[in-house]
Amino acid sequence: MNTATNCTSAKPTTDIYLLTGLGLLAVRIIQGFIYWGGGSRRFIYAPDKLDPEAPHWMAYKFQTAMPGALLGLDHVISYMLQHFWLLYAGVILFSAAELIAGLFLMLGLFTRISALLSMLFSVLLMLMFGWQGATCIDEWTMAACNLAMGTTLFLCGSHSYALDNIILKKNPRLADSRVFQWCSGALPLPLTPGSYKKLALWLLAFVVIFDVGTYSYYRGSVVTPYHHGPVSPTTHHLSLTEGKLFPDGQVQVH
Repeated sequence: MNTATNCTSAKPTTDIYLLTGLGLLAVRIIQGFIYWGGGSRRFIYAPDKLDPEAPHWMAYKFQTAMPGALLGLDHVISYMLQHFWLLYAGVILFSAAELIAGLFLMLGLFTRISALLSMLFSVLLMLMFGWQGATCIDEWTMAACNLAMGTTLFLCGSHSYALDNIILKKNPRLADSRVFQWCSGALPLPLTPGSYKKLALWLLAFVVIFDVGTYSYYRGSVVTPYHHGPVSPTTHHLSLTEGKLFPDGQVQVH
């Protein structure tokens, strides 16, 4: 009697998870393509972005981010720009991580780890480039959407049209592996309904506070009037310190 009840109650759960995977299929593929596109442009279609001698060398993009980068990242960027080996290694590693995470998301391979990486990319890109965009703060929009999409994929996985499912079918024992459940998207997270709800709400709070908070900082329009932001891509500021005027009329500043 109990066995029959369990069997009949398990099927709707499986169906719901299958439908969720189908519903999020477009989100997973496009989220993956966004990061795949960023990495493939540098490695495949426009390799001059990785050439320090080329006019489209990616370091120039980092340089434009420095004036408005948050949480001390402006100092990190400045340090990297002054140490070429570190800068070049960072560009290569970041581009490779984008390429791999994007490809894995599109294929549905290690979906939750890939989604987690996409969330990390979104946070970093927001803190570095979120202030850019004179009218629509385009970089904020991209990072905000990608963070929400990555969080959703991390929570819901990829039960439809994903390599994670093929791996699970060939190795059914993986269904009992908590590591596989956390890394892939073929199965629900190994959490009780109450724990899953808490995780989902905590992640929701983080995404909303981070996205809305950065928007308010950059442009206001949440609890304060609209403003042009603490840093404007069209307004330049120059500060001079330790000024010295010499008897011969020369001026020295730092």
